[in-house]
Amino acid sequence: MGRHTALATLLITLLISTAEAQTPTKTARIGKLCPAKCDGLAHITFDDEIRKLGWVEGRDLTIERKEAEGRFERLPDLAAQLVRSRPDVIVASSTRPVQAVKNATSEIPIVFAAVGDPVGTGLVQSLARPGGNVTGVTYFVPGFGLAKKFEIIRELLPQAQHVGVLASADNDATRQRLSIEIPIASQRYGFRIDVIGFRVAEDIDGAVAKAKMLGVEALAVAADPIVNTPWNRVPDLVAQAGIPAVYDQRDSAQAGGLIAYGIDIAENARTQARLVDRVLRGASPAKMPVEQPTRYIFIVNLKTAKALGLTVPPSLLSQADEVIE
Repeated sequence: MGRHTALATLLITLLISTAEAQTPTKTARIGKLCPAKCDGLAHITFDDEIRKLGWVEGRDLTIERKEAEGRFERLPDLAAQLVRSRPDVIVASSTRPVQAVKNATSEIPIVFAAVGDPVGTGLVQSLARPGGNVTGVTYFVPGFGLAKKFEIIRELLPQAQHVGVLASADNDATRQRLSIEIPIASQRYGFRIDVIGFRVAEDIDGAVAKAKMLGVEALAVAADPIVNTPWNRVPDLVAQAGIPAVYDQRDSAQAGGLIAYGIDIAENARTQARLVDRVLRGASPAKMPVEQPTRYIFIVNLKTAKALGLTVPPSLLSQADEVIE
């Protein structure tokens, strides 16, 4: 009986395997719109997480990547190209790429990451019930981000009076946050705050030079893809100007920035991948709440502090997740 049972089991297994081989497996299709390049930690982490969730590129998944290379005027055309290819879901990070995709389609699901204020910029109706075809993971939680940067600057420079904010003039989410947070920071810390704007990468040299001319004692650098492409662009310019600056992402501190405080980019990308997985398995973006970050990373570059002639107080060093010697 044992031999007959084994033979029967083998026969059933072969029949099932043959049937599965004859049944075409549906390939999921992701479109990805990147403000600069589709590379770096966030993209590597996203690809790794989506693979862990069972989607293997080249087997049951294809990803079409479109790169704006920092030229944001290209975003509407690249978004339209992705929509014409009819992917199952479109992935984009930061406000302007997501807006470009949303303007191009109201039907294809969109899952975003690293968007500052998805409600205020009209990407979703609310965090709890996004509505429409868009959901994702934001990086903004009240009291963090720019507000935390001002707090760090006050602790780093107790006597500072004049602070600058380096920010994109075309970033709607940043403009809205500044309108709320600057009056609060001015009152709380006694800062006089100047917003020094830029529109394209070529403007940043002049923006940093203007900050130097205005005599700002520190800079809060607002998150934006232009600032981060390449990572050393702003840290190099700010170092030449001799201005202490607080950035958003670890890469900025590793590229020579003094301090970075911002979301855990890897966590953000993993959350985005999990949302994409749910969409590919049939979930509706309209009913998927927008996720918020649960962890922020604080990095201090002591090498840069030394070059600036600054002593970072122990109270800040004790908060740091990473100290670059």
